[in-house]
Amino acid sequence: MSILFEPFALGRFLLRNRFVRSATAECRCDREGFPKPDLFPLYAALAEGEVGLIITGHFYIHPERKCSPGQAGLWSDRHIAPFQRLADEVHSRGGIIVAQLNSSAIAPESATAGDLREIVACFASAARRAVAAGFDGVQIHAAHGYLLSNFITPATNRRLDSYGGTGEGRMRLLLEIVRACRYEMPSDLLLLCKLGAKDGQENSLALEEAIAIAKALAAEGTMAIEISCGRSGPYAQPVVKDIADDSQEAYFAPIAAAIKSAVSIPVMLVGGLRSLAVMDRLVQDGVCDLVSLCRPFIREPDLVQRLRGGLTARSACVSCNGCFSLRSVRCAQKAAACQA
Repeated sequence: MSILFEPFALGRFLLRNRFVRSATAECRCDREGFPKPDLFPLYAALAEGEVGLIITGHFYIHPERKCSPGQAGLWSDRHIAPFQRLADEVHSRGGIIVAQLNSSAIAPESATAGDLREIVACFASAARRAVAAGFDGVQIHAAHGYLLSNFITPATNRRLDSYGGTGEGRMRLLLEIVRACRYEMPSDLLLLCKLGAKDGQENSLALEEAIAIAKALAAEGTMAIEISCGRSGPYAQPVVKDIADDSQEAYFAPIAAAIKSAVSIPVMLVGGLRSLAVMDRLVQDGVCDLVSLCRPFIREPDLVQRLRGGLTARSACVSCNGCFSLRSVRCAQKAAACQA
């Protein structure tokens, strides 16, 4: 049996395996970020499918910091009760779930000192609400060109004050948010970070600086880091299309390996993972501790069970990216088959 199916200790939580559902924006909430009825069965299916750790689609932390239509919100105490049901859907099926917190992008040089204080406070308040709703922790989103991703990379952060200018300055906002969230949460709940450790542009975030950020996150109490990309471009995309064979999988693996060798906390790897053999090898070789999947779980929420049962050696996801072109995220291939 693959090491991927063995339980894994993350803080005080014992994950039932090493599979992670990477945050996926489902676009199934109303204009104020409250869940629509069709959001709950999606999470129930993931928990019933025995995914080890479920990370929610990103929650926006302020009414003016929304990233996309249909996004979930945690910017008001009114969101606590509706999303408590979401946590309950997962817990009642033996799952563990954390809420991903995010803010829409702004140009770093346009943010005032007051703006930055408000952003830190909003992340902290959202973390408090996630705890009140029964989530097992939070993940701070510092990838994919959103607010924190833009601050940590020199490609977009051209500030010359203490929030820019140097690698230490560029990571300052992220670390302040981590500290503020940690303060609002019980110490035994999970505090994770999704780190855009590579940009898709030249002359941007260097590997050495990404490693320094990872070390600083660990020192501030972050309990695991998920490795992805920052700003998209020709040199890095978070969702590469048409992954057809093993050689195209795990496109952020070299970065994950470098960061894992530098920190003592668990490292999650996302990006094109499709084959059981590839994922098993990544863990066995010490590239990562946990494997994160997004699109495969859109296609097959029961993928972990299917892999463990030997029913398949590879996800049925063909990486067409059609799932992101629909009004609410769902597999375009399955939708087309149902309509046929």
